[in-house]
Amino acid sequence: MVGITLSPEQIHEAPPEVRRWLEQQIAGALGLHPTAPALHVPTRQLIGCSVEDARTILSMIQGILPVVGIFFELAREPTAMSAQGLRALRLDEMGRHVRLQTTDQVIACLQVIDEALQRACGSTEAALTALDGAGHCLVADVTARSILALWQEIIAARDLAPAEGASVQAVSPSASQPHVVAAPSPAAPPQSRPQAS
Repeated sequence: MVGITLSPEQIHEAPPEVRRWLEQQIAGALGLHPTAPALHVPTRQLIGCSVEDARTILSMIQGILPVVGIFFELAREPTAMSAQGLRALRLDEMGRHVRLQTTDQVIACLQVIDEALQRACGSTEAALTALDGAGHCLVADVTARSILALWQEIIAARDLAPAEGASVQAVSPSASQPHVVAAPSPAAPPQSRPQAS
């Protein structure tokens, strides 16, 4: 058996996945059962979009690469799922995957995505994402599946499919029309636009 000692600074500087793994190991060693992050009671309505809606939003944001990156991050496997069909994604992980420096930049990208949705559907109340105040971005499961299907469509169209023997499964959204699911109200949006890193 090998023992490793980590300072608080080393733990703090570790990637989020490593910190979560450490939490799980410590909880397991103490006989505790880690729980999924609690999602707050929804007060804001989110739009669940189809693949066609996702394609329209992508066409409106395609010139802003960090925003496009965050848009496709919405299709990643969630940290947690709610009973209302919402996926919770960690803002810090989204930013790290897209190489943004702060969560404020991630939030600014999400705001641009929501503005594109509002222009597409003609409603200033429409929202694709919401923040739960605990470091998570919430998105409807149907939206995440639509964005993933769009990603797979783009990969197939560019002939970037996996090598022979591997397969890409298309995910078809559960509805072709936008529908509304509940989500919590977002934190105050940042005043600055996202910066490319």
